[in-house]
Order: sequence, then C-alpha cells, then structure tokens
Amino acid sequence: MFEQTLLPALQTARSRYSDVLANLEEKELSWKLAPGSNSVGFLIRHIAEVEYRFCVMFFQRPLPDGVRLTTIGQVKDEGNFTDLAALLAFREESFAHLLESLAALPKEAWDVPCEAPIATITPRQALGRLIYHNGYHAGQIGLIRKYGGRE
Repeated sequence: MFEQTLLPALQTARSRYSDVLANLEEKELSWKLAPGSNSVGFLIRHIAEVEYRFCVMFFQRPLPDGVRLTTIGQVKDEGNFTDLAALLAFREESFAHLLESLAALPKEAWDVPCEAPIATITPRQALGRLIYHNGYHAGQIGLIRKYGGRE
C-alpha cells in the first residue's frame, strides 16, 4: 500500500531536500541567517532526528540502538554538528529507517489515530506533517546557503 500510493510523494519531497544539499561543503555547516538562529548542520541533524521520532510516535518502530535525539524540543544550537560525513550518514540512516518503518506498517494501521505529544493523528496524517516539516527546514537551509551568515 505505502509503496504504491504514498512513496512517490515522499520521494519527490526528499529529492527537493537532496537538491538543497547538493555540493554542500563542511564549512557551510556552521552558517546561520542570524545570531541565535539554527545552523545548517543543526537543521540537517534535526530533520533526521524528527524522522526517527515520527517512527516511534506514529509508525510503530523503536529507535535503533545508539541513536540519541538532541535537537528536538527547547534546545539551542551549540554548534556541535560540523562533521559533514557524519551528518550525511545520519541523514541517510534516518531516512532508511523511516522507509522501512513505513513499508512495515500494516495497511489497517494507516488510518488509526495515534496519541503522541505533538498531536493525535493517523500515520497517514503524520506522514504529511513530516513531509511538511522536512520541506520547511530544507527551505531554511536553502535560504542560509543562498543568503546566509558566513560566520
């Protein structure tokens, strides 16, 4: 079900995010639009962490061993995410985990509301919200790379 109906939309949205990261250089990971705002590196990590979090909240899949979520909630960008290879690997791992979670979700579960700290919504609705979230932050990354604060 997922592969036939929802996967194409997710892949299209993901391709736009990938385009924003094309030719990203490690020095850009610390760039921000303004003091106190989030850096490119923080946003890449955050997008991946939210994918993992949605798997837990809505797609019936626990976090993999060793994965810690540090960019969700009331947190401040401390400039920790400056290793490009590590960030891109984490990004790919989270997306693979998401795809596996979505593919394994039983057909009958897609429209059953899940109670989570952010909302009570169905997995289908959660996927839409996740796509929006990723696009929102990918747009921020694009703006930072275009106009951003080279520290």
